[in-house]
Amino acid sequence: MNQELLTNARVRMANDRPVNTRGEYVLYWPQMFRRLHANHALDCALRLAAEYKKPLVVYEGLKLNYPWANARHHTFILQGMRDNAGAAKKLGVAYWPFVETPGDNGHGLVNRLAAHAVCVVTDDYPAYIVPAHNRALAAKSAVPVILVDGNSVVPLARLGAPVAAAAHLRPRIHKLFAEEWLHRAAHIPDVPKVAKSKLDPPFRAWNPKQDIAKFVASLPIDQSIASVPGAEGGSVAGRAVLETFVNEKLSNYAEGRNEPNDPAHNAASGLSPYLHYGHLSIQEVAEAALGEEWSVKEINPKTRNKDDFFCRDANVNSFLDEAITWRDVGYHWHFARNSARDTNRESSLNVSWCAHPTTDMPLFNFETMDFSPGGERTLDVVLPTWARTTLGKHERDRREYLYDLEELEAAATHDNLWNAAQRELIATGRIHNYLRMLWGKKVLEWSESPAVAYCVLEHLNNKYALDGRDPNSYTGVLWCFGLFDRPWPPERPVFGSVRYMSSGNTAKKFDLDGYYEYVERVAPRS
Repeated sequence: MNQELLTNARVRMANDRPVNTRGEYVLYWPQMFRRLHANHALDCALRLAAEYKKPLVVYEGLKLNYPWANARHHTFILQGMRDNAGAAKKLGVAYWPFVETPGDNGHGLVNRLAAHAVCVVTDDYPAYIVPAHNRALAAKSAVPVILVDGNSVVPLARLGAPVAAAAHLRPRIHKLFAEEWLHRAAHIPDVPKVAKSKLDPPFRAWNPKQDIAKFVASLPIDQSIASVPGAEGGSVAGRAVLETFVNEKLSNYAEGRNEPNDPAHNAASGLSPYLHYGHLSIQEVAEAALGEEWSVKEINPKTRNKDDFFCRDANVNSFLDEAITWRDVGYHWHFARNSARDTNRESSLNVSWCAHPTTDMPLFNFETMDFSPGGERTLDVVLPTWARTTLGKHERDRREYLYDLEELEAAATHDNLWNAAQRELIATGRIHNYLRMLWGKKVLEWSESPAVAYCVLEHLNNKYALDGRDPNSYTGVLWCFGLFDRPWPPERPVFGSVRYMSSGNTAKKFDLDGYYEYVERVAPRS
């Protein structure tokens, strides 16, 4: 196997099996980078197909039993699979889509496909169920399983030890950005003739031309969480959202991004669902924001901060700091934990890696969808010492208001602004960026303990949000409890020195009339 490929910082071997030179194809399994453009994993698979003179097969699957499976998530993913079928046809590569139905569960399908492959390439995604999938495939497969990091512009393996704050990771990203920018994935993949084929799948493939809404309605998944009108999944829709953002919103991003309002009128990008499902890459988002004429020569190497690193445009810099730096904080945090597991380092219930970056990482429990081995001590194993201590000190404080999951999920609290944010989440699969922070803080304030608050937030976010179950979703929720933050004295009831946010202060800071009107329109009170 090509040594240059194996020494690439984005590429790592999940096992040490020999290449099956008699294999029928090179198999690419996109689990989270669900696109056939601007995709490092796809580029890697194509290089291997050329090296071994075999056709490329892209297998994309969707099961019924993934955590928080519902009609909303299913529809968005299937709309992306429809786009991928069209893209594969244009590229001339075999695309084999499988969607589980009650009559065909596809048990062991990936392993059966791998048995006939030269090797398998898949996504090195650091969160959710993907690392467990990759470990299982690597253990069972008789051929090499190659993991490719397409998460960001700078490979996560190059970002070093875990950090306590974005300010610590930002200079590392900036130091490597120009170099890695010159090694971006191909927008239109270069498909060698030998990789092209019309191989038929050895199973009943999903038909991307069928009515997706009717198909999803026939499946035994949670139908109460419906798809979002106007929020279509897939690379085609994602590019349209990106184009609208760059042309109509980016010029006001620095000042307007925190203003809660109708998404059609605020400066938020709306791109997170497409990045989460892999329908867009962060690379193409950055390219669009910087513009066709931008080059790395415009980078200011003397100022490794968020104000003027990428270019002189404050809006572009502000957006890319959010889209790259803060996004990478979450991805790198998860990557470091999985790297710890892969090198057989032991986790500890008393770990506080934010304070001691060299300590072992707490690991994710994929059976309980939690970070702690027992599934009930997440905050103990992931929060910095100061946050864990101050929350523990105030855990028994009297709560002025106390709500359970049912009341919170129904948006049945005394707080009109919080209720509006929850209604927006239920109806649209999103919450405005600033209000999402407030939304999380209030659940901490109104729950019987921080541990209960975390479980509520994880459930609501992953169930309803189109960008839920993502590295940034988890670190965003955990930020509400003090992760990647600092103490904010004086101490308050319940919060201690964890940063506090209030609906009253938010109402003073912003004109919320437009936001309330928008929520009433998309999620009218019953």
